[in-house]
Amino acid sequence: MSHPSLNRRGFLTLGAATAASLPMGAAAAPDAAAALTILHITDIHLRPEYDAPARCRKILRAIRQKHRDINLVLNTGDSIYAADYKNITRERVEEQWKLWDEVVVSEFKGLPMLHTVGNHDPWWAAPEGDPMRGIPYVCKRLGIAEPWGHTKQGGWEIITLENSGGSLGKPQQDWLFQKLDSLPKNAPLLIAGHLPLFSLAGDYDGGNMSGAKAVIDKLAAREAPTVALSGHIHIQSSEALWNIRFHCNGALSGSWWEPGDRKDGSYKRTPMGYALLKLWPDGRSECRYMPLPA
Repeated sequence: MSHPSLNRRGFLTLGAATAASLPMGAAAAPDAAAALTILHITDIHLRPEYDAPARCRKILRAIRQKHRDINLVLNTGDSIYAADYKNITRERVEEQWKLWDEVVVSEFKGLPMLHTVGNHDPWWAAPEGDPMRGIPYVCKRLGIAEPWGHTKQGGWEIITLENSGGSLGKPQQDWLFQKLDSLPKNAPLLIAGHLPLFSLAGDYDGGNMSGAKAVIDKLAAREAPTVALSGHIHIQSSEALWNIRFHCNGALSGSWWEPGDRKDGSYKRTPMGYALLKLWPDGRSECRYMPLPA
């Protein structure tokens, strides 16, 4: 599958955390002009309550004004507040996706976007056969042809996964392994999904992807640098294992736009925020989590 274009909440906040990967022999001073700059946003959970639409619009507009070098937006799911509970009505689902169009789609107009599906995005209470039921409708609203896929940009292979149900499932894992086998062995890879393949955040609060060990072993066997992006936990953590850099970034919505335990919008010591990922063609990478002010 190819892109036509470019119940977990969330230990450890690194604030403006930077995690960099330098392949052996690479220059120590990256050339910023040569980097692919990706805005990573996750767990926006857009909803009408708590003045979330206006607050979200203000945040996204400020991001675009501050970071004018963004080449690509990568959204790793839970785009709307929740459609997955049994009591969710059709009207509530439509209301949330309407806000998505009016706020997020509008503010990112002109920027290419990639998406993954979050566990709260699909409406499972819809009757069987209803066009709004499940993941296909989420894909339609996000403007993506398939729930997982592959593309290339800036010298990097980019794979998006659909793991909102907690794992990949055999058809998707078979596709993924075949795709990895077909990639040039020295090509750096960015792989993104809603649930982390591995994260301390998920170990702390629950929510890492089931069955991820086989995927991690497959990625490690490639030897080329891999960056794995995710959200879902609402807690920021960055880890390195062999040739893989894992970045589970905090939620743009923090505590679902609510004040949270500390009354500042943060979730378990991770503030609301977004991440800037820089990827160099030679495989170097840098991921910086950018906390939002209270």
